[in-house]
Amino acid sequence: MIDVAPMLERANLLLAQGRPKDAEKQLADALRTEPENDYALSLLARCKFDLKQFKEGIEIIQRAIRIIPHEGYYFYLLAFGYYQLDNNASALRYLQRAVELSPWTAEFFGLWGLVLLEEKDFQQALQKANEGLAVDPENITCLNVRSTALNKMKRVDDAIETMQDALEMDPENAYTHTTVGWNLLEKGRHKEAAEHFREALRLHPNMEGAREGLKQALKSKIPPYKWLLQYSFWINNKGKNARWAIPLGIYFGVQLISRVSKSGGEGWYNVGLAVGALYILFVITSWVINPLANFFLLFHKDGKYALSGREKTNALGLIIALVAGIALLLMGLFMPDRGDGNGPVMMAGLVTMSLGLPLGHMDFPLRFKGNSGVQWFSMALLLFGVITVAFALTGSAAATNILTAYLVAFVLYTWASVFGK
Repeated sequence: MIDVAPMLERANLLLAQGRPKDAEKQLADALRTEPENDYALSLLARCKFDLKQFKEGIEIIQRAIRIIPHEGYYFYLLAFGYYQLDNNASALRYLQRAVELSPWTAEFFGLWGLVLLEEKDFQQALQKANEGLAVDPENITCLNVRSTALNKMKRVDDAIETMQDALEMDPENAYTHTTVGWNLLEKGRHKEAAEHFREALRLHPNMEGAREGLKQALKSKIPPYKWLLQYSFWINNKGKNARWAIPLGIYFGVQLISRVSKSGGEGWYNVGLAVGALYILFVITSWVINPLANFFLLFHKDGKYALSGREKTNALGLIIALVAGIALLLMGLFMPDRGDGNGPVMMAGLVTMSLGLPLGHMDFPLRFKGNSGVQWFSMALLLFGVITVAFALTGSAAATNILTAYLVAFVLYTWASVFGK
């Protein structure tokens, strides 16, 4: 009989070294000898999670639970898998079971707090973090959850004190530096935040949360981006429903002001006009600022490494559309009158500029299977825009009608993208 213990020990070591694929091979050998070894299955589930194969990991840990149904750690792993799949309801259910079976494990409370943070239930997240810290006062996950919850609840001094404790206990913890960075970023202190994100990436070069945080901190040097990021933090803290309810409320508020101002004399009319212009500027800025800021990051010594290939392509797509559109507009302004005016060329310029919107949000390289609805809409709008430009530049009699249809599609696209997220 082959002893699988050395294989499991080696697999555990490989997992700790961040080599899940090598660990999988060891576990495959072990499971051929002992297919019902629950510990081997739990290690294999961790490998799948490390490889972001969460559905497969969940199925494997469920097999382990069927063999040993009273192991709290297995329910914790199951909850972790569902948490990664954004199924927070299932994650919470299995975390409760994990804590019932193993109430002395602080890490279970830490994950419970993380799930509650995502649910915007900051008070309950703080409570779970405190329960975990009562078990283990030095648990880093619970300290991070506690700090984030306090920060969201505007108890900034308490949050800073908690993170100072966490950093004193473990100054080389990339996760803690990342949490501190996000807390500082939410307070608008992007320079200090960037330092913590850099330190996190020095300790853990592949940490996605730190990479994203550094990117946001660098882009916050651009004032409109910084303001919109603060708006994004604010709206996200209000809960999932706020993501669509607040934009709708702003839209109808602007419509109401616009209608009322029309019957209130010249002064009120100007107020309505200004509010409408600010709203349009806000909408356009919120759409293009991200890829536009990414374009500037391409020339930053840190930023170009933080951007993904897709983000670089989106940024270049937006800039190409804007430059081409502006060039057409200038041509329309200065070219000799052909008899039908220069309106068609200028119209082509405006449509070309608008193509920066789908180009700034599309997935590249293009694929024709497995796309989201918004991705399909982006591709269709891009094609429709190119056709509209072609009709305008050739002076087609149908250009005006096609432009009207394009504008309707463009407005629908902006709304579909908001509600399709």
